[in-house]
Amino acid sequence: MPSISYNLGKLQHAVDATTASFSSKNIIEKLWQKDYTIWRSEEVHRKSILNRLGWLHSIDLMKDNIQHLQSFADEIKNAGFTHVIVLGMGGSSLCPDVCRATFGSAKGYPQLFVLDSTSPTSVLRIEKSINIATSLFIVASKSGGTTETNMFYQYFYDRVGTVKPNPGKNFIAVTDANTKMESIAKEKKFRKIFLNPEDIGGRYSALSYFGLVPMALIGMDLQKILSSADLMRQQSKNAGVKNSAAQIGIAMGEAYNVGRDKLTFISPDEIATFGYWAEQLVAESTGKEGKGIVPIEGEVVSPYDGKKYGTDRLFLFLLLEKEKEKYSAFQQKLQENNQPYITITIKDIYELGSQFFLWEIATAVSAIVLKINPFDEPNVKESKDNTVRVIDEYKTKHVLPKNPSLVKDRDLTFYAPQYYSQKISATDSIVKILSYHFTGKPASDYIGILAYVDQNEVNKKYLYELREMITQKYGIASTVGFGPRYLHSTGQLHKGGKLNGTFLLITADETTDIKIPGEVFSFEVLKNAQALGDYQSIASRNLKLLHLHISGNIGEGLKKLLQSL
Repeated sequence: MPSISYNLGKLQHAVDATTASFSSKNIIEKLWQKDYTIWRSEEVHRKSILNRLGWLHSIDLMKDNIQHLQSFADEIKNAGFTHVIVLGMGGSSLCPDVCRATFGSAKGYPQLFVLDSTSPTSVLRIEKSINIATSLFIVASKSGGTTETNMFYQYFYDRVGTVKPNPGKNFIAVTDANTKMESIAKEKKFRKIFLNPEDIGGRYSALSYFGLVPMALIGMDLQKILSSADLMRQQSKNAGVKNSAAQIGIAMGEAYNVGRDKLTFISPDEIATFGYWAEQLVAESTGKEGKGIVPIEGEVVSPYDGKKYGTDRLFLFLLLEKEKEKYSAFQQKLQENNQPYITITIKDIYELGSQFFLWEIATAVSAIVLKINPFDEPNVKESKDNTVRVIDEYKTKHVLPKNPSLVKDRDLTFYAPQYYSQKISATDSIVKILSYHFTGKPASDYIGILAYVDQNEVNKKYLYELREMITQKYGIASTVGFGPRYLHSTGQLHKGGKLNGTFLLITADETTDIKIPGEVFSFEVLKNAQALGDYQSIASRNLKLLHLHISGNIGEGLKKLLQSL
């Protein structure tokens, strides 16, 4: 089991009081009894809560199917498959991506890729990295109707069909029963269909088929990952301080109540990607009804700076035993400056199984403190609907709608909604516009960089440098989200949360576009339609919003943006 310590300072009193209240009201017992009223008692919430609690028992189902999953993995390995590609979005793709980055593939097992970007550059990058004929594609979609996943499927099914007479043998589906994807998988004679329990939502699906099928296919030890998760599950049934998952959830909720709404994840590189799985879980579960915990992951841990780290943070260290002293000096500075933090230390990477379950419980418990329903996502569909309208306009006019530009400097063009552009003179320089845009309230606001570009190392380097510079310069916590991935995670928080975000949405011309078989639009059109759809959704809330389009080289454009800032 992980070792967990708390250094909460003044926050400890509120956590103790809430823990006592939970014990007197049997809250944890009611959670395990699936009593929906601990979150919201209104009838309108009953179905959406009760139909999303299957994750509490998914470990049992997976343990019962370990042999079946391992046999299937052996079948794929022995059949000569060299690559496995997860086609998914949000909860169905992020856990596999954590496993890809953290565990890699065991000897003799296929290499894993995850595609969750509609950038044609991203699609082509993966296609060029694999052997189409010996690649197994996992079409992962709970609803079976996720637009991006279906477009990925249509493209790669067509590509496999150019080299094999029976392309369905290179595909498996992970979906709910009676979905469109199940029907397609049967019609196209997919190699395998894994039907996930219908009462497990996407972001709570790590310890279900959505997570375990890719784990098995890359040769991970399923017994070890599930045993770790199961130990945490048993502890999570305890009341009071013996339940570390609930304690962390209470701390998250009480930190939010005193203005510390930026939950900052810090981990060594080996397990750092776990942060963006936790990010989508926390953001999409708590960002609604004008409330929301803002996860900050991937931030550079620099020497303690009071301007950079304001009074709006709760720090969470997830460390490996072998590196537990790495951040001790930084933690000492946090303590000296009355900054609350929690430290979780795991023995090895397989103890991440415990963390998947811990964070599912902690997030659900934090929502009890916030008095919200953590299992719905009321604002996610909004951007999807806007995207559909943009695509429909494209089908009629054969061109995407354009917003009036604010200022253009060679390859950089800035756009802003009318209510916002009126506050920024179009004659101002990029420098002045950026300065105005990023100036906010350090102990309250956050900045979201929403980049519809390929998630390659060069782009990540510049975007994370941009994020660090903003935080250092303006003292405001910043996040980086790659579109359209973030639409299925932090996008809910952006639109349903406290509306304290300032956003820079970035798009860029692609060097090569790809047609989508069976559609009149391409991947680049889809990507830009998604960006425009979310732009419209954010703008409808009168938030501070800039859209930057880079016409030339993306790296050079991002470099110029950094220089301007």
